[in-house]
Amino acid sequence: MPFRTLREEDFIGRQDELRTLYHRSLQAHKGVAQSAILSGPRGIGKTELLKQLFNHLFWKQAAVAPFYYAVNNAILSVSEFAKDFLTQYIRQRLAFERKEASVIRLDMPVLDDLDALAEAEDASWVRELLHRYRAGSREPVDALRISLDVPHQSSLATGKPAVIMIDDFHRLKFLQRDGSADARLIFLFETLFSSKRTPCLIAGNDPEIQEMPIAGMLSRLPARPLSPEAASSLFSSLLGVYGVERTAVPPVLLSRFGGNPFYLRCVASAAGLQKSANEKDFWNAYVNELTDGAIYLYWSSVLKGFFRDADVRRHAIEICNKLYHSDEPLTVSRIAKVLSLDERYADTLTASLHLSGLVHGEFGMVRAPEDTVLKDFMTTLYQKEILGKSAPDIAGEMQEQPLAERGKPSVIELVVPMVKDAELIAAQCLDQLGKNLQASQEAIGQLQIAVIEACINAIEHGGGTEKKMFLTFDASEDQIEVSIESPGREFVSPETGEPFFHERLQNDAWRGWGMKLMEKFTDGVRFEKSSRGTKVILTKKISKAGDLSREGVVNDG
Repeated sequence: MPFRTLREEDFIGRQDELRTLYHRSLQAHKGVAQSAILSGPRGIGKTELLKQLFNHLFWKQAAVAPFYYAVNNAILSVSEFAKDFLTQYIRQRLAFERKEASVIRLDMPVLDDLDALAEAEDASWVRELLHRYRAGSREPVDALRISLDVPHQSSLATGKPAVIMIDDFHRLKFLQRDGSADARLIFLFETLFSSKRTPCLIAGNDPEIQEMPIAGMLSRLPARPLSPEAASSLFSSLLGVYGVERTAVPPVLLSRFGGNPFYLRCVASAAGLQKSANEKDFWNAYVNELTDGAIYLYWSSVLKGFFRDADVRRHAIEICNKLYHSDEPLTVSRIAKVLSLDERYADTLTASLHLSGLVHGEFGMVRAPEDTVLKDFMTTLYQKEILGKSAPDIAGEMQEQPLAERGKPSVIELVVPMVKDAELIAAQCLDQLGKNLQASQEAIGQLQIAVIEACINAIEHGGGTEKKMFLTFDASEDQIEVSIESPGREFVSPETGEPFFHERLQNDAWRGWGMKLMEKFTDGVRFEKSSRGTKVILTKKISKAGDLSREGVVNDG
């Protein structure tokens, strides 16, 4: 195979996404495919998706040529990058025409070698493109411009379009001219992205890509976490390699991974090597991953990559610990005050933490990511780096926690199409959840009204091509939190953090009434940007059926 990938039978839970990307890529032959960002948190499997897509396009069809390029930190000078991009593209294109993967692995740093290969393959278009590159590449920027135009020119010469996959795209913000990074160079990719004959699919660290000015011209294709069933199947398959049965795996531990393939593989490998046989063994494997394993090494390297100075890194860890143990988002000024930091310094730190993916932020607020494993890692790191506890002590404390405290009592996820009466599906789910929790019918009824209004607004303001709502019902003993996520981009004002219909309240009373109902029948309403668009989060305190408490009454505040 051209690249090291999982076997198809081990690529579990991602076949639908792969099929969608595959058929989307084939649209390039009709000239209607568009460039996009494959988005998702770290570890979700974007790189594996791109490589699987490359292999499917390489072996299973002949109409569209695939090109996969992973940005290398060691090749970031403009001239070196231009040459590397050019030579890799030509090698992969010729390999595709011959259906011979070995051509990709040929070491051909010299353009004359590619000339000879092109002559042997009777590929005159390659020789013409190489001639154009030699003639116009004296200036580094010209070399880059010519190289990025090669996929388009090759498609014109052969009549065969190309799908360009660029992984770790965020690293290109460090492209260098005259020894210094020049952010303006990224604009040269605009021509490549806009060509209908060379649609691009880029991936990398989401927050950094979104900070790049060119990201605004691309749509987003989210890479989703594995479903609970797929995560369980993957974990079983991985353990099976070591001859370990998954019957003793605590369900609470498995759900903790959040469908993240990276976490599943790390813990399965650690448990398999230890020949884990009972619940305690699996918990030990998880804790060891957090304190000294692959998960620890990965997140530690991310932290050190953004905070090279040890003292600055300690402050970053303190900020994360504060956010990760807060029940609500915090402002930078609040963080600075609590940790006794200069506010401008705290703002710089949180900005870097956001780019690293260690925290999320929008509308002037900073919050923890929805990643339980990352929270566990940061908790252990705080205890080690700030409190000075030893690794054995940290591991012992985590292993002593009751299993019941390590999971959430009830989390339900729904994907609902944006069609007529779709909001009633959410209301029915909430009704059943209330029955399971034996919650007050009055409180559930009030929350149903708020959820229905939020769904209606999501449908009304929804945008993009994915006409779906993504709902999460997160219940604890005394509270239910419902999030309604949709691709609506104009639902929330970036200046105020409030829904746009607040601004039109005076002219359209009905539009503002929905917001009033959400605020009236819940204990909290907040809005967040998300990888899919906009997320509305409703929280409601609940009491058990029959209890007489203030928690069940309407919020008149």
